[in-house]
Amino acid sequence: MPAAPKSFVGALATFIIGSFTYTAYVARYEGNQIDAARTRWQDQMRRGNAAMSGGVSLLEPTK
Repeated sequence: MPAAPKSFVGALATFIIGSFTYTAYVARYEGNQIDAARTRWQDQMRRGNAAMSGGVSLLEPTK
């Protein structure tokens, strides 16, 4: 006799709960790490540009 079909509701609920848990904890932490890395890179780029230009910025008005 063939096996009776099983409901997928339990598996779907487990998947949804797991995905929300992942997003709430792991993905938020990963996003914070990416933001921190971007900030460090921008600061490093700004310092490098300032060192190469002698401290003159295109954003500063000249007299």
